[in-house]
Amino acid sequence: MVRHSGIGTHIRGLLEGWRDVAPEFRPTLLGDPAVIRELLPDAARYTIVPFRAPVYGLREQLAFPSRKTRGTVLHCPHYNIALRHNGPLVVTIHDLIHLDARWGTRSPARRLYARWMLRAAVRRAGHIFAVSQATADELAARIGAARDKISVVYNAPSRSFLDLRAADTASEGRAADRSEAIEQFRRETGLPAEYLLTVGLYKPHKNLDMLLETFKLLRERGEIALPLVVAGVQERERTALGRRLARLGVAEHVRVLDRLPGDRLPLLYGGATALIHPSVREGFGLPIVEAQAVGTPVVASRASAIPEVAGKGALFFDPYDGADLARQVVAVVKDAAVRERLIAEGRRNVERFSWRESAQKVLSVYEQVARLQKDEG
Repeated sequence: MVRHSGIGTHIRGLLEGWRDVAPEFRPTLLGDPAVIRELLPDAARYTIVPFRAPVYGLREQLAFPSRKTRGTVLHCPHYNIALRHNGPLVVTIHDLIHLDARWGTRSPARRLYARWMLRAAVRRAGHIFAVSQATADELAARIGAARDKISVVYNAPSRSFLDLRAADTASEGRAADRSEAIEQFRRETGLPAEYLLTVGLYKPHKNLDMLLETFKLLRERGEIALPLVVAGVQERERTALGRRLARLGVAEHVRVLDRLPGDRLPLLYGGATALIHPSVREGFGLPIVEAQAVGTPVVASRASAIPEVAGKGALFFDPYDGADLARQVVAVVKDAAVRERLIAEGRRNVERFSWRESAQKVLSVYEQVARLQKDEG
């Protein structure tokens, strides 16, 4: 699942953290070798066991290479655990969106599958990682997971975001280098000098339609003139999004970006006037801390795990209230003092999140689970 947006970022982040805190630790990776080598520049460090199957289904279970993992600690990075694994198991659960008819899937069969697999994951796992306290609490309340079996392991900005942040807060010369890098990125991508940014999939829980309707209203009232840049939309979602933009009459003011390499994303964030994160359901909300890491003000919904993650470094709004969103967008666009406060608070807040710390916590749990298995054996 290393190619998936949020889950893939989590996997790559842990690997990045382990390279720093435990360079001798080189886990075996299961997946498509070609995809892993494409997405991990240092893939040669790892043993790769081929495992190619569509997620969420019978083929995934039947194709799982159980003989290769027998007796070892297996970390499943999502709730679709390997039921045939014979050995210690840990699992990361990012959110419970798949259980929701409104925001997850409308298919009763898929919701039934998600609930069954989540219960199986909670029952079989020696330990569970949740990416926020909000997700941990929901796991306990809705699935019955024991709280002493759950550890919160936060996501964090990648090294490329931290490098750009370091340039901004270092010497005057490095700050000038940062500005030139952002300007060069704008020229290459044809982006304007100022723009609002939103990052995420075009799925119901991301609440992009509400943002687009509010954006249209603000432009019609003459309260903002900035364009909106949308990043993170998958190729299969672009047609539906294009139709939506055309119906709203804002297509010429909204730029939908193609997929960007990971090392270019900090420049996209760094050049934005503000990030708007309108989700109604979120297990973590990685774009928030990515924006805060590079000094971009954040406007975010007051929902799910988002306040926990954003801390004091965001202007919050009700995700069901377009007028509330409009007020916060106008405030961040027109008030320099508000922007400066959000930048300062965001930089302080993002210090709470580190792939080094998360990777160390996960590695400690691996060792505990392995010892317990050995003692019981």
